[in-house]
Amino acid sequence: MHKLFLLTACLLSGGLHAQGDDRLFRPQEPAKAAVAPVPQDTARQGRVHVEESSRIQAMMADYAAKKRVLKGYRVQIFLGDRAKAETTRRTFLQQHPDVPAYLSYLAPNFRVRVGDLRDRVSADALRQSLKAEFPGLYIVPDDIEPPTLVQRTGTAAP
Repeated sequence: MHKLFLLTACLLSGGLHAQGDDRLFRPQEPAKAAVAPVPQDTARQGRVHVEESSRIQAMMADYAAKKRVLKGYRVQIFLGDRAKAETTRRTFLQQHPDVPAYLSYLAPNFRVRVGDLRDRVSADALRQSLKAEFPGLYIVPDDIEPPTLVQRTGTAAP
């Protein structure tokens, strides 16, 4: 029993000593940045010269020439004969010049679909805004045109 008491006392005194300031693990302090800021008056304009092979130029021209198909949605506003479809498309474009309208043929009818929408939520918003003008319209999945890219100056890319 005396040995058990002595062993317990040694373990406790060793445990108390481990709780002191002599820890084995000490968190490392973050390193300080050694990079000095560059003064504004030393900044200079530079030139970049890019050399590319004719094969890369040909590949880029070929890539730009190919038509890319995107899966998306359009809103179909009309299905019927050709004369009414053309009139509906023309009327729509006069009232909404910023939304593209497409006329297509699916035997025996012509259909007018509008918009190039990438998600169904956008298509539903367009459908809701046109519901009063074109009753009976609905959302259809379709191949859409890619969105036009805008340059930094705010004009559309060629």
